[in-house]
Amino acid sequence: MTDGASQGLFVIVAVVIFGIFVLIAYILFRDTLQPKLADIFKNATDTAEASLNYTPAPQ
Repeated sequence: MTDGASQGLFVIVAVVIFGIFVLIAYILFRDTLQPKLADIFKNATDTAEASLNYTPAPQ
């Protein structure tokens, strides 16, 4: 196997192992994560909306 092929195989195996890890973590902590992620998303959208609607005070 050439160096490029073994590097590609390594990347594929690493992505699959990382994907399995993320899937297991999501299954284990799904109930805990959903409210926290929703709060983070709501806070981010509120902040973005506030910065988009920003109008400086008249001088």
